[in-house]
Amino acid sequence: MTGVLSGFLIVWSLIAIGWAVGRTGVLGDQARFVLNRVTFFLASPSLVLTALLTSDLREVLSTPMLVAGLSGLLTGALLLVGLRLLTRRRGADLVVAAISGSVVNGANMGFPIAAYVLGDISHALPVILFQQAVYTPLYLFVLHRVTSESSPGLGGVLRSLGANPVIIASALGMVLVAAGVQLPEVVLEPFEALADMAIPGMLLAYGISLIGSAPYAKDAGYRGLIAVSSGAKLLVMPIIALGLGALLGLRGHDLYAVVVMAALPTAQNVFVAASRYEAAEELARDTVLTTTVGTVAVLLLLSAVLGV
Repeated sequence: MTGVLSGFLIVWSLIAIGWAVGRTGVLGDQARFVLNRVTFFLASPSLVLTALLTSDLREVLSTPMLVAGLSGLLTGALLLVGLRLLTRRRGADLVVAAISGSVVNGANMGFPIAAYVLGDISHALPVILFQQAVYTPLYLFVLHRVTSESSPGLGGVLRSLGANPVIIASALGMVLVAAGVQLPEVVLEPFEALADMAIPGMLLAYGISLIGSAPYAKDAGYRGLIAVSSGAKLLVMPIIALGLGALLGLRGHDLYAVVVMAALPTAQNVFVAASRYEAAEELARDTVLTTTVGTVAVLLLLSAVLGV
C-alpha cells in the first residue's frame, strides 16, 4: 500500500511545483499556453515514438493490452452513448466527458504503480502502448472533428491526420516496429530528451491551470459531467477490466494487475488535449483532480480485496 502512496506523491509534487511556479509569475503570463503546446507538438509525439520503438509486438498484442483497450473503449462508448441519450450535451462536451472517464494516467502513474504495487513495470506497458498507439490518436482526431467549424470531406480527414503530431508519431512508430527497424541511439537521443519533458510538462501546466480557477465552479456548468466521468473512471472501468480479464483467462496476480491499471486516474494529457482544442477545459481539469485524489482510495481497496 505504500507503493500506491509513493506513486501519487510524484504526481502531486509536480502539480504543486507547477502551482507554486505559476504563482510567482517567473514563467510569464503565457506559461500554461506554452507548456501545453510544447507537450502537444513536441514532447508527447516524442514520448509516443520512443515508447513504441522500445516495445515488443508481443506486448502490443498481449491479453493485458486487449483488456486495457476494450475496457477503455467500452467505458468511453458507454459514457458517450449514455450522456447523449440522457442529457442535452453534444459535441465537445460529450467527447471530453467520454475520454475523461476512460483514459488512464498510464505514462505517469502507470510505471510507479506497476513498480511499487505490482512489482514489475512491464504491467504498465500494454496500457501505455494501447493509449499511445490507438486511443490517443483516435480521440484527438474526434476532438479535431467536433471542434472544427465545418465537416471536412475525405481530403479534410487526411489533412487532419497529417496535421496531428501524435497520430504521425504513432503511425511512424508502429511501421518501424513492424518492420523491425532499429534506429541508432544517436538518432533516438534527441527524441528521448524531448519525451522526458512530456509528463513533467503536462503536470506543471496542470498545476499552473489551478491558479485563479475555482474547481467545480457552478458557473462552468460541468459539475454533473465531472461526477459522471469520475465515477466511470474510478468504478466502471475497473469493473469492466475485472470482467474482461476473468473472461479472457487471467487469474491471480495477472488479473489484479489489469484491474489496478484500469483504476489509475484520468491522464493529464486529456486536459492538454482539451486545452489545445479549447473544448470543455474545466471538465477535463476537474475530472483529473477528482480521480487523482479518489484513485488512492480505490487502489487501497483493490490492494486489500484482490492483492495477491
